[in-house]
Amino acid sequence: MKLRKGFVRLGVVLVLGSSMLGLASVAEAKSKVHDYSKEETVDELIGRHWDETEIKEQFEKFSKKLTDKKSIKSEIVSDISKKDQKKITDYFDKFAGKKVEYVYTKFDQFYKVKADDDYNDLRAILEYKFKVTDKKKVTEYSVLLNMARLGDKDGVKWQIYDILWKDTGIDVSDIDLKQLEKPSKGEEVCVMDTDAGTIKMRLFPDEAPKAVKNWIQLSKEGFYDGTPFARVIKDFVIQGGALDGSGDESKSIYDGFYEDEVNKGLYNFDGALCLGNNGPHTNGNQFYIVQNTKIDEEQLPILALPGNVEEKYKEIGGLPELDGRYTVLGQVYEGMDVVKKITDQETDDDDAPVSDPVKIKKITFEKVE
Repeated sequence: MKLRKGFVRLGVVLVLGSSMLGLASVAEAKSKVHDYSKEETVDELIGRHWDETEIKEQFEKFSKKLTDKKSIKSEIVSDISKKDQKKITDYFDKFAGKKVEYVYTKFDQFYKVKADDDYNDLRAILEYKFKVTDKKKVTEYSVLLNMARLGDKDGVKWQIYDILWKDTGIDVSDIDLKQLEKPSKGEEVCVMDTDAGTIKMRLFPDEAPKAVKNWIQLSKEGFYDGTPFARVIKDFVIQGGALDGSGDESKSIYDGFYEDEVNKGLYNFDGALCLGNNGPHTNGNQFYIVQNTKIDEEQLPILALPGNVEEKYKEIGGLPELDGRYTVLGQVYEGMDVVKKITDQETDDDDAPVSDPVKIKKITFEKVE
């Protein structure tokens, strides 16, 4: 059976017409995809406290959405590509259904772009930190998000349009705080006699073997006898050992500087005995003892600390900002009043005592009975 030419032509027209409509729909969809990376920045701004409050409250709810396995579609801008949307949802979906706790948000960049109206012209790079509990393990994650504040006269909201950077997560599960325990019977402890009184300290040879060995041997050789606490900063540290510029800073039993022994089980709590350094692996004989009973609690969310370590810092004080950079080898368990007395000395602009500095008479070691 042969079709009439008119029907054939009509069929071709219908096919071509539907194809053109399809192409037009695709072209229209593509034209709606907005490339936020090509926006023109017109001003750099500073996020105000109400901006910080707004984003904090939003991401507290966002964290709960993840815990409750609720959709986060409304948290993502709608006019980016499906591929970019999937990149964002794929990252956060792996945390869905687990216990997700908000830790911290901070605007790293806050700026204005050229836009059609003032409801849609704010952009930011946001740091979002959150904890995820999976059985007994707690992991803290940090992610940098590209954010756009979008809306109209009826309301505006910050939404994610890209993930700029993400870490792999840090284990912040509670640890055994051995550092703050009293010495056990038979344990060898360090006894530092000074002009201001006696300071007794536990040492941690398992966690910092090279540092403890160097400390014990130099002390027994009399290296520290008669030396001053030459740097004294109230509510910070007292520092001893070779003076800067003396040429003896590198003196150790290892014939020079030796490597760091930064251990996640030891922290710069109030009373911690630590090694001073001038950069990575420049430990010699310089040391400091932390003296600070109050901390800046705003620092804690920035750091990735086990929960019980964070709480202990709030309780007894210390210098958490020094963690991860300096070797901790001991802890004062008796004589913090002496440390405090040393920090009460009047000092000059270089943190050196104005009058005769307190000196170390002798360092000895004894076993606890």
